[in-house]
Amino acid sequence: MERWEWLIEGKTGIFQDPALGCFTEDPIKLVHFAKIGEKDSVLDLGTGNGVICLYAAARYGGTYTGIDVNEAQIALAKRSAERNGQAIRFLPLRVEDAPDTLGHGMFSRILMNPPYFVSGEPGPRAATRHADEELLSRWCSAAFLLLKNGGTLSLCYPAEQIANLFCILRDRRLSPKRMQLLMHGQRARLALVEAKKLGGDGVTVTVVPDRKPGGDHAPLLV
Repeated sequence: MERWEWLIEGKTGIFQDPALGCFTEDPIKLVHFAKIGEKDSVLDLGTGNGVICLYAAARYGGTYTGIDVNEAQIALAKRSAERNGQAIRFLPLRVEDAPDTLGHGMFSRILMNPPYFVSGEPGPRAATRHADEELLSRWCSAAFLLLKNGGTLSLCYPAEQIANLFCILRDRRLSPKRMQLLMHGQRARLALVEAKKLGGDGVTVTVVPDRKPGGDHAPLLV
């Protein structure tokens, strides 16, 4: 059943439908990591119900576009933006088609929380690892075309698979520049990575506890 939840209490919310999938806290953590400015043009690849665009626009300003192949999710995202009074463009569009549709070099920042395999997942989900890596490769290729020179791609990925991610990024001329490892006990669970289009060598790494983002992110069922 569809429901409305607050992202920033009393200010910005989101429509969610559990049948379509609900967001986790990872995209919120990604927004905090990405350092978006009010002059940025931001694209969210695989936006789902639009949580990244909705939250980041309210928190940091900027101009936002979100794309996804799931038209039902896009419809929810549009309704959320309308209820919030936000001018966010949500489009039903394949990531691979985005450079030709939206234009090359049109965005200063791209964010994405792509599907990914986690070691130890049983059954059919485990069989999708190769497909997930192929999808990531295609999305990174599209991101390179969509970004302005010097623009950045920020994304979430399992920490245990970071070597694969770095190889894919470098092969597509996206140079990792910042990485934040989110620690769950003694192990890093998730990596937040920022890569720069046509950037040079050198990456800054920080390590932080894997905890709920501070401040105003407190979703409430209304």
